[in-house]
Amino acid sequence: MVKEKLLLKIAHLYYVENLTQQEIANKVNISRSNISRYLDKAKKEKIFEIKINYPKENFNEIELAIENKYKIKECIIVPTSELIENILKNMAIELSELLDRVLKPSDFIGVNWGNTLKDVISKIKVQKKPGIKVIPMMGGLGKIDTGIQTNIISRMLAEKLGGISYQIHFPAFLDNTEIKKTLEKDSNIKEIFELSEKISIAILGMSSTTGENTLLKINELNQDNINYLKSLGIVGDINLNWVNKNGQFVPNEIYDRTLTITYDRIKKIQNVIGVAFGKNKVEIIKASLIGKLINILITDKETADFLI
Repeated sequence: MVKEKLLLKIAHLYYVENLTQQEIANKVNISRSNISRYLDKAKKEKIFEIKINYPKENFNEIELAIENKYKIKECIIVPTSELIENILKNMAIELSELLDRVLKPSDFIGVNWGNTLKDVISKIKVQKKPGIKVIPMMGGLGKIDTGIQTNIISRMLAEKLGGISYQIHFPAFLDNTEIKKTLEKDSNIKEIFELSEKISIAILGMSSTTGENTLLKINELNQDNINYLKSLGIVGDINLNWVNKNGQFVPNEIYDRTLTITYDRIKKIQNVIGVAFGKNKVEIIKASLIGKLINILITDKETADFLI
């Protein structure tokens, strides 16, 4: 059994001191063939890792073009990759840097739901901010815990920031308008909605009525619902506020029984960060930009090309 200390020494001599394998073999009295084998073993046991620092792609020109076209504060673009995981990791790096820059202690942050938002927030590495409060901006979704619930994302972000998260104890989609009106009088809902007035930064995912739709996947909506929304000219939603291609809110019977922070309230938030990418998200991202529902966008290069 080769001791970890020896593997570490051999790896250090080879990769840091730049000694040849034969020079290391002479130094530690081990055959050259064993040095090669031990280097492989050290790599497998993650005693060292090889990291290639590729030059960061410069997207300044297209970022500026999108900022000017849609009159937003900031556009942040990450490289497109065949591996979705790479896009999510890079988006997390950018979101981390953004939050470190704009967040102040005791700020109120709003979040909603979604796979992209969950995956990006789970990967962020941010400085702790004392007194941060994270507010869920809509009711819960899905009968099964998939990790994309607004309460789960709210708690995850609060833990990353060293803050606290509030929880909303009711579903987003209700059976009818009467139940919605009753629940809006509930003390928990009233507190969340009142706290939402203090939100200065929101981090929001969005979904489209075209292509793949997570609400369909988790059986919150059916195809008839989607067809109905599309018949009204709706291209998607941001925080379950359904909008047309110009980013204008479109009244509909599904929204009438939905528990969420309103369209008008979202537009009053100082910094709204949209986190989304993909061909099927282009229309809803564009609508959110045109309608001034988001003023900071984090997306990938391929999506950005469609936007510009």
